[in-house]
Amino acid sequence: MRTTLDIDDDILAVAKEMARTQCVSAGRVISRLLRDAMTGQSSMKQTPQAQQTVAGFTPFPSQGVLISNADIDALRDVEGV
Repeated sequence: MRTTLDIDDDILAVAKEMARTQCVSAGRVISRLLRDAMTGQSSMKQTPQAQQTVAGFTPFPSQGVLISNADIDALRDVEGV
């Protein structure tokens, strides 16, 4: 199905990088991620390359907690950064 969505630039960049490393379309990656988020399951089959880098950096393993920008700002305030 085709539709038009407004997606933040940073989110789209990561989705495109994931799509590139998995050799699928960005739409397919975004659909999988949304499905995972809505069902609480993980259907993403990552290649070893996709597990190593995302958008040029190596992410920490998931701990099941979503970190928001507000959380990061609060930590910066505490640390004085």
